Amino acid sequence: MSGTTSQTTKFCDNHVSTAKYGILTFLPRFLYEQIRRAANAFFLFIALMQQIPDVSPTGRYTTLVPLIFILTVAGIKEIIEDYKRHKADNTVNKKKTTGWVLLSYLYNTVLCSKSAAVLSYSEPQAMCYTETSNLDGETNLKIRQGLPLTASFQSLEELMVLSGRLECEGPNRHLYDFTGTLRLENHNPAPLGPDQVLLRGAQLRNTQWVVGIVVYTGHDSKLMQNSTKAPLKRSNVERVTNMQILVLFGILLVMALVSSIGAAIWNQQHTDEACWYLSRDISLNFWYNLLTFIILYNNLIPISLLVTLEVVRFTQALFINWDTEMYYAETDTPAMARTSNLNEELGQVKYLFSDKTGTLTCNIMHFKKCTIAGITYGHLPSTSQNSTEFDDPTLIQNIEKNHPTSPQICEFLTMMAVCHTVVPEREGNQIIFQASSPDEGALVKGAKSLGFVFTARTPHSVIIEAVGTCELLHLHTYSVTASQILCINRKRMSVIVRTPTGKLRLYCKGADNMIFERLNETSQYKDLTVAHLEQFATEGLRTLCFAYVDLEEGAYQEWLKEYNRISTVLKDRAQKLEECYELIEKNLLLLGATAIEDRLQAGVPETIATLMKANIKIWVLTGDKQETAINIGYSCKLVSHGMSLVIVNEDSLDATRATLTAHCSSLGDSLRKENELALIIDGQTLKYALSFEVRQAFLDLALSCKAVICCRVSPLQKSEIVDMVKKHVKAITLAIGDGANDVGMIQTAHVGVGISGNEGMQATNSSDYSIAQFSYLEKLLLVHGAWSYNRVTKCILYCFYKNVVLYIIEVCALIAMCKTFKGVDHLKMTILSSSVFMFPTFIGRRTVRKSLLEEVQELEARAVDPGAAVLRDANNCFLSLSIDGYAFSQEEHGVVSQSQVVRSYDTTRQRPSM
Repeated sequence: MSGTTSQTTKFCDNHVSTAKYGILTFLPRFLYEQIRRAANAFFLFIALMQQIPDVSPTGRYTTLVPLIFILTVAGIKEIIEDYKRHKADNTVNKKKTTGWVLLSYLYNTVLCSKSAAVLSYSEPQAMCYTETSNLDGETNLKIRQGLPLTASFQSLEELMVLSGRLECEGPNRHLYDFTGTLRLENHNPAPLGPDQVLLRGAQLRNTQWVVGIVVYTGHDSKLMQNSTKAPLKRSNVERVTNMQILVLFGILLVMALVSSIGAAIWNQQHTDEACWYLSRDISLNFWYNLLTFIILYNNLIPISLLVTLEVVRFTQALFINWDTEMYYAETDTPAMARTSNLNEELGQVKYLFSDKTGTLTCNIMHFKKCTIAGITYGHLPSTSQNSTEFDDPTLIQNIEKNHPTSPQICEFLTMMAVCHTVVPEREGNQIIFQASSPDEGALVKGAKSLGFVFTARTPHSVIIEAVGTCELLHLHTYSVTASQILCINRKRMSVIVRTPTGKLRLYCKGADNMIFERLNETSQYKDLTVAHLEQFATEGLRTLCFAYVDLEEGAYQEWLKEYNRISTVLKDRAQKLEECYELIEKNLLLLGATAIEDRLQAGVPETIATLMKANIKIWVLTGDKQETAINIGYSCKLVSHGMSLVIVNEDSLDATRATLTAHCSSLGDSLRKENELALIIDGQTLKYALSFEVRQAFLDLALSCKAVICCRVSPLQKSEIVDMVKKHVKAITLAIGDGANDVGMIQTAHVGVGISGNEGMQATNSSDYSIAQFSYLEKLLLVHGAWSYNRVTKCILYCFYKNVVLYIIEVCALIAMCKTFKGVDHLKMTILSSSVFMFPTFIGRRTVRKSLLEEVQELEARAVDPGAAVLRDANNCFLSLSIDGYAFSQEEHGVVSQSQVVRSYDTTRQRPSM
């Protein structure tokens, strides 16, 4: 690696493209996409057959012109949409970055145009702040930490002599993972992780400049690796329509086959000798006639159907976008139909899968209660329950009066102010906390309100101002030696600090099940804390347990060596680090737990009640505790007090199978029928319930319940549940969520709805429809969905049955013509029967090139004067009379009265001898 010499390493071109078409690829790719649709392929076949004169009974452009018009409209739409993609790509591709080969300078407020491993920053302690809203939708600032090894390399001269190599994992789509090792000459290897990487699409904030080593470029960057196409979703109406088109095509083939067989029989029975009075130019080839009839009957499949549907759906999508009753003024967020192909699906939803946090609730967290050393603190009975702040003065009083639990209270509040990933920003005299999650922000704000203020962060320390026993603020610096970020898989976060007194201490916070299994046997307050957690959960509060342990210097140094060794391993680094964390996250001492309130959104109970009246089944899939989920179920009226709760909590496959089987057996004939039951199941049991052996029993039990609540579930389990119902139940499913952990189920369901909330825009960007509040779902489904379904089905019925009616009218006209000619002699009926039996051929094809009147007049002329007949052929004109009783011909204005035909020939005449 060098900034001055060329490299043999070949990087992917940094030019990116999200467009579907190019100048040369547009026509073939567009035509391929269009011809994949069965209707367009059929009409293209018809248009090609019509170009063959001996086969086609109609004009050459009868089908071709409408088909070209349809493809042109679709092509213009694709060009407009793709032009926007090209324009956005050019904006990104034309951004400039100062640098040489592998080294790159990035400046403040500039979007990173490539992924780079950070060497040094303009800010002290080699720290910078980034915003990743373009990657994951999160607008909070995140810290990126440069390596201490390279933090001093800031001048051009120092960078010019830099030499070494960087080893890292190959391109992948994992935004929050990175494994690499920087090996500089004359230096020890340094591990690189996600905190040392600036991803393409991230934006620098509060940082003048950054120097980094280019890691991924172009389509190898994680941003482009995640730019996958959304799954293709087709509405149920569209699938039924395609099936109807196939049925109509089958009917068309049958009609063409019968007509071809009839034509063959008629031609065999009526030779040229027998029908000497007809001048015919009829093909006797069966397959030619079959193609002729297929072309003739092609109008049975409406060519206008697809265009009509597109126009109707597009208009319906505009109605959704323009609906002011689904506009949320507080965040200036309107409803948005991101696709118009699924409008009618909204009116057919049978199963609704919903996240809880941020979807049913506001995702605006407030620190409300806590339990410390077995004592609860929070709202007093006399205080208003509408308050959003922690308002129990007893906690501070216990600190000031040296209560026996005062040391535990101080340790608890210190941990609230130290164990987190929040970034403080100063605006004048105010501190604004940029938090990666609303929970962490609520805890840090809660600690601040109680006198433990988080003021600053450096790469190796956290600085807080804490209340002392004399009500004075004391500045404390906690040196951070190692930290582990809270994540979905770990369900906990740990940080190792050196206190101002020199002690090594590990703070660990997380879900109750994760903390309690790591507690020391001598840890106090377990039973009291469990009771308080259950109480908090019944109030619908989100809980986190807090614990700590003091570390021995020698044991810590041994662990640190192992940690440093594993942190430079490229293969399976994450798994090995997890095993390393387990070595030190043990023998914890319980401090207490926090309770955070996340209130229901306005109108949620009423919306759920209305949707349930519409016979829509609602399943809540959440990662919260079981007691919290049940309480929210009662609060939002998903679960009523008259319902029986079926709670399934098992820890093995056999136990899960036995429990589910027992519940299914107890239902008897009511199985798979709606009962006044609510199924409650946790993520651990779901792991076994979703297995192949038990899945059917779980599904049968769930379908027998009026409501289903799945708690402690992972994002993958959410999508698996939706997929199970989607595949095994013939019903339309809808998934709604607001966070990145909901993307899987949103894309899996027939219809995905994203909530524009506080957890970023990933759910919204992956959805088919986006709204700002859960209550808007009522109008989206019951108004727009119902109307869309009604309009689309009427449109399809009109297009289909219009053609059927036209065919019925033609048949009626033939029957009426037959009745009109009743009683005419044999010769006239022979002529008429040939016209009726071969109606499609005689009407749609120029096989009879003269009118019936001309045929009769020519026969008489030949009998009297053969030479005059030749002159009549040269002067082929036609007489049009408007008298009741018509026979039809192919000629323009070819209408001949019955009386004129009868007067024009004599059936007693014999055929002239040749």
